[in-house]
Amino acid sequence: MGRLSMSREELDTFLDEERVLRLATLDDDGWPAVVPVWFVWHDGTIWVWNLNRAKRTARLEAGTRCAFVVDGGTEYVELRGASGRLDYAFVADEEVPLEVRVGFSRKYFGSDEPLQPADHHTWLRMEPTTLASWDFRKQYGG
Repeated sequence: MGRLSMSREELDTFLDEERVLRLATLDDDGWPAVVPVWFVWHDGTIWVWNLNRAKRTARLEAGTRCAFVVDGGTEYVELRGASGRLDYAFVADEEVPLEVRVGFSRKYFGSDEPLQPADHHTWLRMEPTTLASWDFRKQYGG
């Protein structure tokens, strides 16, 4: 682990707190298509409540490669983040852990009620196959 890398505990805390993940897929011409999505980090896995009509959904269903970045901080000396490549699968509502459904509701809707199924969304379970992290505060004493 590099001197700017986050420990597992630091990474877990960071991904629990941050609200936007940038998800990259490849479009039909082979160019990166990057979109912001809401996510929950649970047991080393990223969970996204994915909008079915989004263009990324068809690309993911077709098996495109994907990657992500989550970053935070405003000033250079406080920048931190995580990025990597992902394996992914669509998951039926009844197979999504209760902790994920509750975590999503708490993070984005301020509710302790588990997120209820919706016909226009499908869950994605995304597991990092590579993972890098950085925390510039370690270098600058922040």
